[in-house]
Amino acid sequence: MDKRTCQIKSLQSKVNMLLPLHVKGNDMETSKWKGSLLQGSPDRPANRSQGSMAEVLEASEFPASCHQIFLDGGQSSGVYQIQPSDSPPFEVFCDMTPGNGGWTVIQRRLDGSVDFDQLWEAYKNGFGNLTGDFWLGLEKIHQITKDGRFHLLIELHDWEGNSQKVKFLFSLGGEETAYTLSLLGPILGELENAMGDFPQLPFSTRDRDHDLKGDANCAKHLTGGWWFSTCGHVNLNGKYFRSIPRQRHERKQGIFWKTWKGRYYPLRATAIKIRPTERGAAS
Repeated sequence: MDKRTCQIKSLQSKVNMLLPLHVKGNDMETSKWKGSLLQGSPDRPANRSQGSMAEVLEASEFPASCHQIFLDGGQSSGVYQIQPSDSPPFEVFCDMTPGNGGWTVIQRRLDGSVDFDQLWEAYKNGFGNLTGDFWLGLEKIHQITKDGRFHLLIELHDWEGNSQKVKFLFSLGGEETAYTLSLLGPILGELENAMGDFPQLPFSTRDRDHDLKGDANCAKHLTGGWWFSTCGHVNLNGKYFRSIPRQRHERKQGIFWKTWKGRYYPLRATAIKIRPTERGAAS
């Protein structure tokens, strides 16, 4: 009986880890999400059968993605624990916007509080604060996306209160491919493609130069790591400027999407999100 009681307490601890914390004002509060993984977790007698205990153990596994949490009833955006197949569990920020949720945020730039001029290992493993500025990590992105086709959604914001969105289908290779981003369809949205006319783009940092411009290291030239084709089209991981620098050579190191606002306009905020295509391309 004592052993079963300990097992139940352990299960309850795991279930508590599934409850996300999200910021509301200045308070941290527990989300009210009650997805399928929490069903059957209310107090039940300690003398449950071995069969029912096995069912709870199976149900206590972490959800595979933000998309799964959303389909299971998750309604609050915030930090969740997920576990893609053949991967250890890790934390992500889930965008649960009503009617269009289930996005895993893989990058966010809000206020310049995190330095994005990082080396390969940092971009591989991730850095920053999931409730603020962060890069999730190339290996985690690969683990999430390796078993299916995914949308990649890019949100851009300027300093005048305007915004744009760009979306396309993609897949991401593992580290043996330098986390090559493969574009699987046309870019959707009002903006022209700034990724370049290249269906596959390996990731580059200043200590791992994989860009397609043979006479330059784009990550060193522009700062930050990115799927560079050449150095002048897009870099959403560049330096964060709280105001537009006067000097042109400084502006080229900022956060930019060339076909919106031009090459020398550093953007105010960005977010990059991913979600499986099963919800439909029109979502």
